Amino acid sequence: MWNKLRQKYMDMPLSNKMTAVFIIILVVFCVTSQAVLQICFTVYDEKLYEKSIQELDYFIQGVNRSLADIQNLSVEIAMDDDVQEQLVEMRDTQRDATYFLGVLEMRGLITGKVGVNNNVQSVAFYDGRRANIIQMGKVVYVPEEVKEELSAPLLNARGGCVTRDPDEKWPYFIAGRNILEKEDARFGYLGTLLINCDIQNVIRRNINSLEAEHANLYVYSDNWMLYQDDLIEGVELPPCREDKGYRIIRSGSHRYFMCYLYSRPTGWMYVNIFPYTEIYGVIQMIRLAQIAAAAALALFSALVTNRLVRTVIQPLNDLTHSMKIVETGDFEGARKSLLLEERGDETGQLQKEFDTMLEKIGELIQENYEKQLLIKDTSYRMLRAQINPHFIYNTLNTINWMVKWKKNDEVSRLIVEFGKLLRSSLSGEPFATVAEEAELTEGYIAIQTYRYQSRADFIVEKSGELEKYQTPRMILQPLVENAIYYGIEDSLEKCTIRVTVREEPGSIFYRVEDSGPGMSPETLQAVRDGTVKSKGNGIGLANIRERLKLLFEDSEFTIDSVSGEGTRVEIRIPKKEAEKPNV
Repeated sequence: MWNKLRQKYMDMPLSNKMTAVFIIILVVFCVTSQAVLQICFTVYDEKLYEKSIQELDYFIQGVNRSLADIQNLSVEIAMDDDVQEQLVEMRDTQRDATYFLGVLEMRGLITGKVGVNNNVQSVAFYDGRRANIIQMGKVVYVPEEVKEELSAPLLNARGGCVTRDPDEKWPYFIAGRNILEKEDARFGYLGTLLINCDIQNVIRRNINSLEAEHANLYVYSDNWMLYQDDLIEGVELPPCREDKGYRIIRSGSHRYFMCYLYSRPTGWMYVNIFPYTEIYGVIQMIRLAQIAAAAALALFSALVTNRLVRTVIQPLNDLTHSMKIVETGDFEGARKSLLLEERGDETGQLQKEFDTMLEKIGELIQENYEKQLLIKDTSYRMLRAQINPHFIYNTLNTINWMVKWKKNDEVSRLIVEFGKLLRSSLSGEPFATVAEEAELTEGYIAIQTYRYQSRADFIVEKSGELEKYQTPRMILQPLVENAIYYGIEDSLEKCTIRVTVREEPGSIFYRVEDSGPGMSPETLQAVRDGTVKSKGNGIGLANIRERLKLLFEDSEFTIDSVSGEGTRVEIRIPKKEAEKPNV
């Protein structure tokens, strides 16, 4: 049976063969595409459920970060040296004019810390003897019963942060702490700080992260509805401490999609509800349209394929012969063997275009090669162009305060070093001498020394004829920035950062090591693999690694760390003399 069918097919004219094969392929393609499309829609439905939960989780993280900012603000105020000094002076002063001048000074210090934090509704400070209240922001006095409720937790926290969720007694989120004297670890009570936060404003500022239109959001705890849009009639919200999930609900003739997620850090439940038809109505229309289009395409193809095949056979034979010559690399011979005909149809155009392609294929190969070089250069420039905006802000803020303190000489040096750093980071030249890179890093360290005077020691060691050799710009400074961010910021003790730049036989060696908290083996492996997400906003280790890959094939980049002992990053690049000596 099979042999008879095969022989019958072999005896058919070529045009009929092509028609039959084309129809079979078309049918198989339509059936397969429909099956694949149905599978994709099924997977899409499931992923859509997951994305709704992920989107809600992202929104929750934004709210939690805002609340964490409030708590961090209380830490910053409580641990500020000027605040500590002023509170000690107020404690040791009688209630006279000097005391009330201290109260005004304290108000200014706290106002400077709070700044324009949109999450803060008001700040209240009670001095150690509860003899005076400093109130800032929108004046909202905390009820006495709420203060009494917080007094025991604040005392037990021993200077730690205590939070209180909104309820019917007090509709604001409170982050409070007792300020203890930190000098010589005396831990004497200096006062109580309470920061009020309107949680509804926090939610409204983060609600743009929810992409669904016409959505209704509900946020509630065990005993209080923190935020709600218009409640849909007949909808029952899930219990507060149910972990996460989704469900399709019905209200009248409408269906809605509900996804919910419980936030363990705050103990709040987040529920998002939006119309079901906004998502699945469009998908259902796409499914029906796809089926109708496939059926119409199959019918149309069956009618016209036989006519089209007859006009294509001969030009295709010519093209096939020419292509075989192209396989040998003889483009000119292929052009000579191609018999161009004065045909205005598609096959004639195909012959002409193929001839033009053979003529320009060499030019295209060269052009493509040049484009790859351009892409590589563009990738390098994009990697090198990153700069930390927070560093710029902090440096300008430091300059502002030093000007106010009339430290003109220090301000002058700081501006000069900051200018050098900006000029280097924005320079169009990809390379600098090793000496210039080391000098730039020393300027960066000089800037950071003003910020971390009592928290860090910086040591820079240089050796060799560094002015004779060149290095990529902004290679060493980001390593120091990472050491500060992960060494000093995360360390409770004074941290030492040692920077080594030296000339070696055949190479230039960089090392930046700190005595900070270090990393666990798991975190270290993730950093080496490039899978860990950076917490900073500057040029990260992954950036430096990619730049070295683009510039040098035999560069070395290693990172080692021991938890509790510190972190060490080493770079070794080939030695290359600078084109113009630095005079």
